[in-house]
Amino acid sequence: MNLWLGQHLPHSGGEYYFLRTLPDGSRQVGWRLWVLVFVLPAVFLAGALWLTFVELIFLDRAKAAQGEVVRVSEYESWDPWHGEATFYSPVFRYEFSDGSMTEASLGEASPERNYEVGSRHEILFDPTLKTDVQLNDFRFQWLLPLIIAAIGLITLLPSLGGAWWLLRWQRAGATAAGSTGGER
Repeated sequence: MNLWLGQHLPHSGGEYYFLRTLPDGSRQVGWRLWVLVFVLPAVFLAGALWLTFVELIFLDRAKAAQGEVVRVSEYESWDPWHGEATFYSPVFRYEFSDGSMTEASLGEASPERNYEVGSRHEILFDPTLKTDVQLNDFRFQWLLPLIIAAIGLITLLPSLGGAWWLLRWQRAGATAAGSTGGER
């Protein structure tokens, strides 16, 4: 079945269109097209908002501690920022909220995390769970939500341009319909 813009789908219970021009010359933009225009920036901005809330909730509960690096795992890998590189994942020993000594990693690896065994760093941990810890620095906590928000804002620009074009196209049809409607 070939679908054209403005074509009626049999058995669909209604019309399915993105753009259509009515017999009187007026133009309509379907709701599906508005969703398509704004879905990408909406998904990125919602993702950035979700990551921000997750981080804020973690920071509200987190306790700070001095973590001592007890070992560093390393492996070769590739990523778009560093290319082929050695990635390091330090494991920290720290005093948990119940007073016991525990070990945890960051849950991620990076070429910049080649810490000396025995070095101490400020970490944040959830006092209710013995899970991964976070370094107490801006990049670790806020860089990903900021990058995703920036992508959302960048993709919003073409979406706003597309919305402007659609509204202009729709108004041009209304103007044409108004001028031909009075002549009949």
